Amino acid sequence: MAIEDIFKALDEQADAECSELVRAAEGQAAAVLAEANAQADRVREQRLQGARELVGQRTGKTINAAKLDNKKHLAAVRESVVKQVFEDAAVRLGALRATEEYESVFRALAEEALAGVEGECTMHVDPADAGLAEKAAKELNASCTIDPSLQTSGGVVVSTENGRILRSNTFETRLAKSHEFTYARVSEILG
Repeated sequence: MAIEDIFKALDEQADAECSELVRAAEGQAAAVLAEANAQADRVREQRLQGARELVGQRTGKTINAAKLDNKKHLAAVRESVVKQVFEDAAVRLGALRATEEYESVFRALAEEALAGVEGECTMHVDPADAGLAEKAAKELNASCTIDPSLQTSGGVVVSTENGRILRSNTFETRLAKSHEFTYARVSEILG
């Protein structure tokens, strides 16, 4: 074997070893790249999951805020509707005094307020109802004095001699008593 053959054999061996080293390096590089890609995918998925959770939280907060605003708005509408109903009822009841039916309505209110009252009493009425009060007291055989100093759109307040109020049967007190029921009913209707 000549020296040239030895060098050629060494070159071939070096080329083979270099090729093997390059292949091993390429394999390691591919493994490192695959691991880096897998890690990047995990990081990307974690960030995506975090972003999804954040979007879900913000969406939930936005929806809850919208629901709360809707409930507040609905409550305001309910309150407005009930208020309007009572204002309309007060106006209509105030106008009832000018009708023919008012005398019978007043008598029924007086009769209800006087039911069970024994002895001397006072019927507190609006000045416009003083005549009706006298007539109702006579018809009901009530021993009452008439005090026309009450400011009301209709009805009567009955008190005993000592001034203790037994019954307030005016349009205003009847409206006030029905307010809670009416508000609950309107809330139920409006859902």
